[in-house]
Amino acid sequence: MMKRSIKPIIALVIALSILTLLTSQWPWGVAQSQEINLIPSQEIKLIDNKHIWKRYGDTIISQNQSNLQIVVVTAHKDKTHSRAFLPTQINSTMNKSLLNLDYASQSNKGNATFFVEIRNKNNSNILWSDFLNNTNGLLTNKTFTLHNNILNQPIELRLYAATNGPGEHILTVKKASIIIH
Repeated sequence: MMKRSIKPIIALVIALSILTLLTSQWPWGVAQSQEINLIPSQEIKLIDNKHIWKRYGDTIISQNQSNLQIVVVTAHKDKTHSRAFLPTQINSTMNKSLLNLDYASQSNKGNATFFVEIRNKNNSNILWSDFLNNTNGLLTNKTFTLHNNILNQPIELRLYAATNGPGEHILTVKKASIIIH
């Protein structure tokens, strides 16, 4: 009777010993713990009462708490770069940033190329740029990965309607934000 009751106890001790070895901090352990650091992200809204957009060229701006409308009506036959721009500075020790836009673009007359650009405010060097799709007035969302060189210095965020002749063009932005993480 004693021999039968010792075998399950020995088997249990061996199983627990193996389990302890496998789950320990050894490189071959099955259940090693890994530390996961969650980095909080910060969203900076660029269309609100704190951020006042300015115009350049043949641009008319209408702005409220949740909407920025850029209208370009031009009779110029040459190439023009009409735009709305926002002088700002994003200070952060984090080095990854995104630009998120909800926008609609449309050319009623003529053709325009819509694009977004970030420049150094002090020397006007282009730090980042990308094209916006012509959405024919339909709202779309686009997220861009930005370079970390836009942080911790004075910048201008620019929204362009570049034209090669006369026309009427509208860029409506419902949301513009920079997300830093």
